[in-house]
Amino acid sequence: MNGIALREPEPSDAAQITKIDAEGLATGHASFRDTPCDWAAFKAGYLTGRALSRVAVHDETVVAWAAVSPTSTRAVYAGVGEVSVYVGTDWRGRGAGRALLSGVIDASESAGYWTLVAQIFPENMGSLALHQALGFEQVGIRRALGRMGYGPMADRWRDVVMLERRSDVVGREIADW
Repeated sequence: MNGIALREPEPSDAAQITKIDAEGLATGHASFRDTPCDWAAFKAGYLTGRALSRVAVHDETVVAWAAVSPTSTRAVYAGVGEVSVYVGTDWRGRGAGRALLSGVIDASESAGYWTLVAQIFPENMGSLALHQALGFEQVGIRRALGRMGYGPMADRWRDVVMLERRSDVVGREIADW
């Protein structure tokens, strides 16, 4: 699709991952974080333990990245991960996010995740639509969860939409949902 390939991130992708992260943060609707992740932060958060990640590449350039990180170190939550998706400004609305999130969902199921959660600002309509198109359901809204410390939404208390996706492949024996 659009010449996009998915693969695991490599250290040589660091500058592009940081750039994409910075573009997302600049919108004020990507994260409470105020600093783009460098390679050390990316590696610590998304390349260790049970975490997994993928990048979308077009013509040898990383145009988007996505990752799943465990929500807890407790064994009972071993199959529950939080997903993050960041798409470069020039690639929004062009299918990179959909291809990437779909690929991360498949990789997460292969890794034994039965539930993925996402926390998205309600103003991030594109991300909400993408997640819902790929089977995430809204389970609630955390009102005034945190106060934004930077950017166009600085000093505002922000709501966060909670979404989850249950695997049709992993964990079916767990419960009748």
